[in-house]
Amino acid sequence: MWKIIPLRVADMQLTRVARILKCGIHANAGEVMDLPCIAWLLKEEESGRLILVDAGPSEDSEHDARFHTPITRRPDQMLEPLLASHGVKLQDIQEIILTHLHWDHALGVRKFPWAKVYVQRAELQYAIAPFTAHRACYELNDTSNPPFFTGFYHQFKIVDGEMEFAPGVRLVTLPGHSPGSMGVLVETARGKCLIAGDLFNNMDNFREDIPTGVNTSMYDCAASFAKVRAMGPELMILAGHDENVFALLK
Repeated sequence: MWKIIPLRVADMQLTRVARILKCGIHANAGEVMDLPCIAWLLKEEESGRLILVDAGPSEDSEHDARFHTPITRRPDQMLEPLLASHGVKLQDIQEIILTHLHWDHALGVRKFPWAKVYVQRAELQYAIAPFTAHRACYELNDTSNPPFFTGFYHQFKIVDGEMEFAPGVRLVTLPGHSPGSMGVLVETARGKCLIAGDLFNNMDNFREDIPTGVNTSMYDCAASFAKVRAMGPELMILAGHDENVFALLK
């Protein structure tokens, strides 16, 4: 059985329309909202095996704000103290699953140059040559440097579709936010939990059946929404930037 520990690795600001694709006047699409960046520590209670799902943004908030969106990261939100608060050292993390390769989920991988990093083939293919509107998501707007993920390219373990990653941990394809987005379905003492990546920025996306403002295919989003609903009403969904997950998993 697995335990899921959400780690608040940063706080950033986004407009409401980036969180949910509602563009009308009454939707207040331009409202600026604060939201957490979350990495997820999985711990198998019997063996102590550790898996990190997503690794957060970089440690240089000035850089991230310049190329992306206003972001803050306090010293206690760095990975070392967050993991240490749960008795884990950086070196204990040997496996990292990336729900997708966007900067706010993947830049933190650079803290783990020894780890195996699992990513969908479709995600890596898209990250190399995305549509212009999504270049910043993969930090391709920083033309002074090569794409950040090439720095840990040798660590990649490519995933093609769905797989049983470990007993009680399954990788499921959830394209829409990006072509290679995936979720992590985890067996816990409270039942099945789905770390959904940014298919759902928060649960308003799921409840209202409206995707986030950043997506590569509305058709893929609709199909992935339906796929999650088919997993059953007992499923606990953990959205990618939802404040409520900390209370849910407390």
